[in-house]
Amino acid sequence: MKKSLLVLSLILAVVFAACNKKEESVNRDVKAQEEQDPKKEEIYNVDLGTAVFRGPQDAPVTVINFSDFQCPFSKRSVDLMEGLLKKYNGKVRYVFKHFPLSFHKWGKPASYAAIAAQNQGKFWEYYAKLYTDVKTISEETIVNYAKELKLDMDKFNEDRISPETAKKVQDDITQGSLFGVRGTPTLFINGVRIVGANSAKIEETIVKQIAAGEQLKAKGVKDPYTEIVKNGKTKFIPPKREAPAVSQDVYKVEVPSHAPVWGAEDALVTLVLFDDFECPFCARLYGTYEQLKKDYEGRIRIAFVNLPLGFHKKAKDAAYAAAAAHKQGKFWEVYSFLFTRQKEWNRVADFKEWLESKKEELPVEWEQFQKDMESKAVENIVAEDIKAAGSLGVRGTPASFVNGRFISGALPVDSFKKVIDEELKKAEGKGLKGDALYREIIKDGKPAVAKANGNRGEKEDPDKIYSVKLSGNEAVKGAKDPKVTIIEFSDFQCPFCSKAFATLESVAGKYKNEVRVVYKNMPLGFHKEAKPAALFAHAVKRLYGDEKFFALASVLYAKQGEWKTDTEEKFAGYAKEIGADWTKVKAEMARPETEKAVTEDINEAGRHNLRSVPAFFVNGKKVSGAKPAEVFESMIESIIKGEKK
Repeated sequence: MKKSLLVLSLILAVVFAACNKKEESVNRDVKAQEEQDPKKEEIYNVDLGTAVFRGPQDAPVTVINFSDFQCPFSKRSVDLMEGLLKKYNGKVRYVFKHFPLSFHKWGKPASYAAIAAQNQGKFWEYYAKLYTDVKTISEETIVNYAKELKLDMDKFNEDRISPETAKKVQDDITQGSLFGVRGTPTLFINGVRIVGANSAKIEETIVKQIAAGEQLKAKGVKDPYTEIVKNGKTKFIPPKREAPAVSQDVYKVEVPSHAPVWGAEDALVTLVLFDDFECPFCARLYGTYEQLKKDYEGRIRIAFVNLPLGFHKKAKDAAYAAAAAHKQGKFWEVYSFLFTRQKEWNRVADFKEWLESKKEELPVEWEQFQKDMESKAVENIVAEDIKAAGSLGVRGTPASFVNGRFISGALPVDSFKKVIDEELKKAEGKGLKGDALYREIIKDGKPAVAKANGNRGEKEDPDKIYSVKLSGNEAVKGAKDPKVTIIEFSDFQCPFCSKAFATLESVAGKYKNEVRVVYKNMPLGFHKEAKPAALFAHAVKRLYGDEKFFALASVLYAKQGEWKTDTEEKFAGYAKEIGADWTKVKAEMARPETEKAVTEDINEAGRHNLRSVPAFFVNGKKVSGAKPAEVFESMIESIIKGEKK
């Protein structure tokens, strides 16, 4: 299975060329192999509406292209379609739909201008000029192209800023999103969805659909497209991913007497949430918890415990605000307010000033709220919460305990539902409810989460073998048939990781015929540029393979102090240094598949309760921290000798 996934990922890295939206939620990511698998070819009923098109209306095949004028891969698809329209003259109707991506500055202005040109009967001429060079689009070129086509400039300028024009573009974006368009180009060929400028796949599908359309025309069908898509899907539904496994271990998690609690007193399942209002992963989990509240109302209760992390400068003030709101019975309202506005207040210099500017929106009596925020009582509440988290061995956020079972991080809602459903089933036969049931469940629970990452609590078994899941997207080097596999979790901005990476490079070189190294990304939240670096490295791996990945990793670690500022400029230089095309790499970084691969690594680290880097698994045995080469060499020698015996 792992081998199959690896092969698929390598194939897709070559053929799956597209500009993509940057997205926060991994739940919206789509497995490329499931999108493109011809065995799962599905027909989508995409309404043409009033979209501009070329070719006969009754053509045997209709090609709809959701495209972005600033996307280099969209240009590739456009150039391809020009050739195919000539090659299959009269057989193809080509429909253009606007899908400007948010991170392309001139994508929307170019679409607005194209519609303004369309209003004067010059869409295709203007379209051709925009796609002449997608890199040079600017306000100047947008205007100059209109002048070159001798458009009425007053009408052109008026139309491109009109609400009607903006609505046309937004309607295309909305429709594209409904049909799973996440990047450009995305084409629908007689309803068959193809993502990216995959020329071979596009032409192959067009030829196949021409044959199908001509058969219908021979039977007297006047509009083959409408006939073919009439029973097609009206929206794209991404495939469900299997929820990560959650341990059956139960921890003795006491609910602080002052903790805000949502839900029924006689609930069968108690969730205790350790959270930080400034943590982006906690903000992501906020949506999950809101969904759980709706889906399990009356059956669950949620207790909130503050855990503001030291490196989040505004987190403690936000915790004080929430605790102060709780004194007025308004905790959950302020909890929602803080998480839904997190991006807004995270950008301001002074959290308290921002909060005061929003006092009319807060459901609290302001003067009392201010006094409570500054009070010793509230300070003590937050301090007690932090102490409780420490005693339990919780060091990171978000951390959830479902009837005492630990869920680390912002796992998908299905992971929580699976555990909740299991706990509901267990609770049904106990004859207890609410607090009495919860106390019975946790009474013999473990005192603290494992001491895997410097946490206090029970000691880890040094001989424990961990099963680390490999997705097939990881960068790999070393022996093809290894005696020893070392899985490395690392952060490009971590100085200890830099040292450990160099150590492992040396060890892997010494045992190149026995050892395989598998690299997994674990960018830490407080390293601002760590995740962009992880996306950068993984994009290089997807485009150019493992060798270039490790070459880039060596550069990133060696120049660690250099790329904290002017990061993108430095990354462009490093790409050139290893012989990679920065434009292609940057586009690959923005693809959901790249984000997904890094997120999968982070989730896998969470599944094994990793809280710090570097961390290694040597044939499943965990090694934490930047250990000297002798430690790895001793383990490798021991394994090799044991195998010989």
